[in-house]
Amino acid sequence: MQVTLFRALRSISIDDEIAQKAVEAVEEHIEMAVGQAVKPLENKIDTLMIQIAALSTKIDTVGTGTQTAISNISGEMKSVKWVSVGTTGFIALFGAAATLAAKMIL
Repeated sequence: MQVTLFRALRSISIDDEIAQKAVEAVEEHIEMAVGQAVKPLENKIDTLMIQIAALSTKIDTVGTGTQTAISNISGEMKSVKWVSVGTTGFIALFGAAATLAAKMIL
């Protein structure tokens, strides 16, 4: 656009220096207008980035909590396994003792 505007100004016999200053003024105006137009979008992006960071933290917390719960359940299942093994052993021992006692009585 700068070259086109400069050439248009020159074609109507505007001095080079004045044409260049006019082009620079238009460029500054465009830059300022675009900057103002983009500012709300930049603010929205910043807000979204903060929200994404917060969600990431929550997801990490949930993941850690889930891992802890799984570890606890695994530990409890091992305890149940050993209680089950112990109970089965006790029942087998009690059954063997009862069988032995019954044989001695007969």
